[in-house]
Amino acid sequence: MKHSLLDWADRVSTCLDTLCRIFGAVFLGLIVLAASVQVAGRYFMGYSPPWIEEITRHSFIWMIMLGTAVLVKSNGHAVIDLLVMRLKGKARRVHNGMVQIAILACALVLLVQGVQLITIVYQQLSPALRISMAYVYAALPVGGAIIAVQCVNALLDGYRDRPASALEGV
Repeated sequence: MKHSLLDWADRVSTCLDTLCRIFGAVFLGLIVLAASVQVAGRYFMGYSPPWIEEITRHSFIWMIMLGTAVLVKSNGHAVIDLLVMRLKGKARRVHNGMVQIAILACALVLLVQGVQLITIVYQQLSPALRISMAYVYAALPVGGAIIAVQCVNALLDGYRDRPASALEGV
């Protein structure tokens, strides 16, 4: 039973990682396309529509939040590993757990504060696209939630590495 729960958490984490990678790539492509259109418009026509800059900025916000979730999943976030490389066994697992808990705390702040921000700005419209700014700021709680899931899964990884008899008391 416990193994199936851990396996389910890993499958959810992997699925979220795949979705973040796909949507992150889509937003990156949109940024490249919009920036190219903006440069071409300025160069050839001497004019660039203002909504192109907004698309670029909003896509960048979403791409950063989704990319952060991918980095947390792959353990690629910034770290000073001078001390970590000297740690072995249980000390290293404890350190990794503390790092994941710190990231989880930040992710939960993003989630809670992002939801509060959305409730404040949901009626505000972006200047050029005239869409609700809630869609833009939704990147914060969505990213925070996905990062939190990835952190919880990383914390559960410690249980996956142990033999089945060690999981009995979990």
